[in-house]
Amino acid sequence: MTIEPNIPNIVLAGRCAVLLSALILSACAQSAEDQAASQSPVTAYTGAYVFDGTKFEARPICISNKMIIACSNRPDTMVNLDGLYITPPFGDGHTHHFDGIYTVDWHMSLGRNSGTFYAMTMTAPTSGVVSIRERLNGSDAVDVATSMGGITGPDSHPAEIYEALALGIRSYEERVERYDDIKRSKLSADNAYYVVETPEDVRRKLSDLLDANPDHIKVFLRDSQRYDEGYGKWGPGGGINPDLLPLISTLTKQAGKRLAVSASSLADYRAGLDVEADIITHLPCYQDTEEDPASVYFSIAKAEECLLSNKDAEKAAQIGLATTLITTEWEKDRADKWVEWERANIDTLKSANATLVVATNGYGATLTPGLIAGVEKGFFTAPEMLELASMTTPKTIFPDRKVGCLDLGCEASFIAFSDNPLENIKAIEEISFALKDGTPVELDP
Repeated sequence: MTIEPNIPNIVLAGRCAVLLSALILSACAQSAEDQAASQSPVTAYTGAYVFDGTKFEARPICISNKMIIACSNRPDTMVNLDGLYITPPFGDGHTHHFDGIYTVDWHMSLGRNSGTFYAMTMTAPTSGVVSIRERLNGSDAVDVATSMGGITGPDSHPAEIYEALALGIRSYEERVERYDDIKRSKLSADNAYYVVETPEDVRRKLSDLLDANPDHIKVFLRDSQRYDEGYGKWGPGGGINPDLLPLISTLTKQAGKRLAVSASSLADYRAGLDVEADIITHLPCYQDTEEDPASVYFSIAKAEECLLSNKDAEKAAQIGLATTLITTEWEKDRADKWVEWERANIDTLKSANATLVVATNGYGATLTPGLIAGVEKGFFTAPEMLELASMTTPKTIFPDRKVGCLDLGCEASFIAFSDNPLENIKAIEEISFALKDGTPVELDP
């Protein structure tokens, strides 16, 4: 049987005999899992080029029961993707989306239409996440792993953001004007963020957070090497006392959760290495803090506070730590030294084969513009960028699932472009067809 999807650029296969011969040649012995899936109807997607991590190759993809299976000589349905270029869906390794009932539809739409079907929320109000938790997975949804609220220190990031929002303050200018009001507010405490000062605080607050069953734990270090000075509260500094990080790490691992450490400086990154964190949520000095001297985040950075060593990178690779790269920063016109530092750190980590993932970290942002900018500015080649976005990052978000792949046994999800993104990275701006859990995705115009 053949069907015609209600999606542009998809053409029905009309020459079944020719295509069946190719499918027969590609068939191989099925695993027990494949055999179970084969009891359900089989759909063969043909005529497309499939990304293998470095290049595209012409081959069919056959699916059954939400899984990619070996192609048989008798698919129930055949769909010709007519020269499209297929990759696994993208993953966003650091977002603050999926934070509540009023924004979830918007955030789902941003994900679907940018081909980002997997996301890792790194801090959002616990109560907001709980209210939408049942919607964060499925064939019509973005699959989300979430930390809920983050663990931080007194008068530290991200309290200034969430308390401003709780007070109805939206603009940066109003935040500066009402600084004292925001600092006094505790409306979002023990919800969007959890303040700890002592080991007893850690045990109590972490227990409260774990009761809500986050997928991972997020903890803030902000220039922790200067914590004893009280440096930069609500600005470039702040976060937890680094002496508490080993206890947080131990309790997190005992609870069977992964630990994500927010790092601002080289000392923060190394503290994450010392406790064998699972994720560092951005590179040291990833963001220009010198652009606006009036900003509460203003800080003069030095190379010795920002550049990773080969030893750092080798340890990151050894313990399997993933370092998150913020693509929205690549879109900006940054001063040369910030770009050079980031490029140097990326190259150091790449040389050690340490894991890198991509992310937005910008509310309302999507990956697409940053991925394009990262290629155009030479941080990565087009094949490297596609591999990071569609393979490594999804696998990092959901390490226990078969995502970020298009091989036998992988989940039946992919996105497809009309042009070859290895030749023109801007091809990722327009998705021609998408499949999630074996179901075609309805894309917005």
